[in-house]
Amino acid sequence: MELVSFVRNVLTQDLSVAGAASVAADVPLLQKGVIDSIELMQLIAALEAQLGIAIDETEILPANFRTLTAIADFVARKQAAAASAP
Repeated sequence: MELVSFVRNVLTQDLSVAGAASVAADVPLLQKGVIDSIELMQLIAALEAQLGIAIDETEILPANFRTLTAIADFVARKQAAAASAP
């Protein structure tokens, strides 16, 4: 499953975020009110649990979590780093 679709699924199915199913991949999620700060933290916890990645608090930056695309790119980088770790 494409990572953007995966993140959208987590928001809609796991976190029951209204409107997440139809949000475009490049829409700023917090700025447009799609999610709030608590839902962001729930999303981070769900990504960690479901994908087996660890997200440090220093990585919770707007650049990494602004849009569905940004989140998917961030997750892809985390997965690549974990795969290349000794």
